[in-house]
Amino acid sequence: MKKIYPIGLYALAALALLFGLAALRTRAADHLDAPGLTSPGGDGRLDLNDVYAFQSPANPDNTVLIVTLNPVAGVLSPKTFHPTASYEFKVDANGDAKEDQTFKITFSPTDSAGQQDILLRLVPARGSSAVLARGRTGEGVPVAGGGTLHAGVFDDPFFFDLLAFLGASGRSFCDGGESDFFTGLNVSAIVLEVPSALFGTTNIGVWARTELDGQQIDRNGRPAINTVFIPNNPFEPVGSEPSQKNAFNAGKPRQDPRNFRGEVVDTLQLFYPAGDPTIDALADILLPDILTVDTASSAGFLNGRRLADDVIDAELTLVTNGAVTSDCVGANDSPFANTFPYLAPAH
Repeated sequence: MKKIYPIGLYALAALALLFGLAALRTRAADHLDAPGLTSPGGDGRLDLNDVYAFQSPANPDNTVLIVTLNPVAGVLSPKTFHPTASYEFKVDANGDAKEDQTFKITFSPTDSAGQQDILLRLVPARGSSAVLARGRTGEGVPVAGGGTLHAGVFDDPFFFDLLAFLGASGRSFCDGGESDFFTGLNVSAIVLEVPSALFGTTNIGVWARTELDGQQIDRNGRPAINTVFIPNNPFEPVGSEPSQKNAFNAGKPRQDPRNFRGEVVDTLQLFYPAGDPTIDALADILLPDILTVDTASSAGFLNGRRLADDVIDAELTLVTNGAVTSDCVGANDSPFANTFPYLAPAH
């Protein structure tokens, strides 16, 4: 297994660009991915971390959608959900990068017991919305037509040896001292399991977004697209990064190829030879930023994303053209469950 230091200073510098060493310590996956989401001006309750979509291991006729948010929940921001925001799963059922269904979740203010009322609506592209569930945070809520909804605080399911990447105390990937930086950290999460038949097709695209006062605050589909590619490459003028990253979060997936494909290509060129057709092939996979999943298949990433999928290893290998293949952290600090709500309990 290759460590960081043998690949040379060029590759190390490129990785620094990819993951943004000057950012906050927890910046990985989509955690704290843009200046508009971080303190003091931002609100962590609106900051999406990761999106998961997979066939339910408990019932293959169901699909599980999970979004985690609020990095280091309870430390940087409250452990609650924003009471005037909406949290949404967008589902594209025909491959045009536009939502055909929206699962919209809203919350009441927090009561004296620390809980919030939760409301789930299904909003079609055309027609009237329907209420699918009402309940309370921290509890499993039945969904009309089948399925369950749960919103609360859980262990952060993302795993990565961030300290080795940063070279802390002489560390490097796969040096025998590997550890998951996210051990013991919590996130807020929304877990929704519904019958796959609800989508009308077995091949769907999924992304999540947060909205406040009619403004899209954050959106996320595949892991690390904003963090890695927008615009973390040396071809952009100094000072362009904050505006680019915020613009990406405010954008729509169907506009990604037009607005951000050049950024993805620039970053991939740090590792691939000029003119390598792999660059274009990868750019076309990574954008638009939508997690595609065959709900009839139990396979994982790039078919959707299961909780245990080691997306860091997969993306390091692809993005760096095999220069770095693993951080040697292959599992979460807490085991996942095979039954709803699948995430590990909060610490």
